[in-house]
Amino acid sequence: MTETYSQMLAELQKIVDSVSRDDCPVDDLEKKVQRAGVLIKTLRERLKKTEISVSEMLTEIDG
Repeated sequence: MTETYSQMLAELQKIVDSVSRDDCPVDDLEKKVQRAGVLIKTLRERLKKTEISVSEMLTEIDG
């Protein structure tokens, strides 16, 4: 099942909050940063696709 944009953004925020705290275990840091990178890339791709889609729809509406 594909995660929604909102779900991925919430997960990213949790990761950012977690690694920002002083008590984040160093052993978890690499995995969390890698996951954050994947989330950021995926979120950017979805935003770009949405931007293109909306732009195309607006162009079509404007005729």
